[in-house]
Amino acid sequence: MNTELTNRVTMFKTTSSYMAEHTAVWSTMAPLQTAMTEVNAGIAKIDAAALRHETPQGATADKADARDDLEDATFLMCEALGVLAHETADNDLLALTRVTRTLLDRMGEEELSTRATAVLTQANAHKTELVTYQVSQANIDELSDALTEFNQAKPGPRTATAERAVLTESLPRLVKETSDILKNRVDRLVSQFSRTNPDFVAGYERARAIVDRAATHKTKTAATTPPAAQ
Repeated sequence: MNTELTNRVTMFKTTSSYMAEHTAVWSTMAPLQTAMTEVNAGIAKIDAAALRHETPQGATADKADARDDLEDATFLMCEALGVLAHETADNDLLALTRVTRTLLDRMGEEELSTRATAVLTQANAHKTELVTYQVSQANIDELSDALTEFNQAKPGPRTATAERAVLTESLPRLVKETSDILKNRVDRLVSQFSRTNPDFVAGYERARAIVDRAATHKTKTAATTPPAAQ
């Protein structure tokens, strides 16, 4: 969440805590009980959405690991196939296997996948000859598995980004919904205690003040702006 939303949610929680500490004052007012239940439910939804939004993107890390594995397996297979290509004067195979770790690292996703697929095809076609270079079926399977995992991981970050965008849009909506409950219902109901329990109302208004955590000063205070405006 950005600072503005974070400050507002902090105010929600401060207000909720204050109300919980003074339940004895207002618990007999059924509409206020209902409104506070909805406020607390809104806070829970915001927390859940924020957690999903701010959790490090595991899909991106998985994709990076899958790419590293594929680059390594492809490079080592190219090294063995390259020697075979040189000894058999197979120019096409030489061209395919003429790679460095840096070159593989600089390839785009599709280019790397295409190159690795072609290398895997050649490895399977020459598996008998490759035994001489201590390239086993297990090595070929390693390349195959790395390619599969990389191709499966490729859409991950895009999917995660799309989900993150949805959450980015939903957080302000959830904050606004909770803010509306406080402004249009809780604030007005708490005001009913201004004559019978002015200290309770004053404490509520202080809890409703939004504190600018970034600038370490109050952006709105009960003395200058009524909480109903928040």
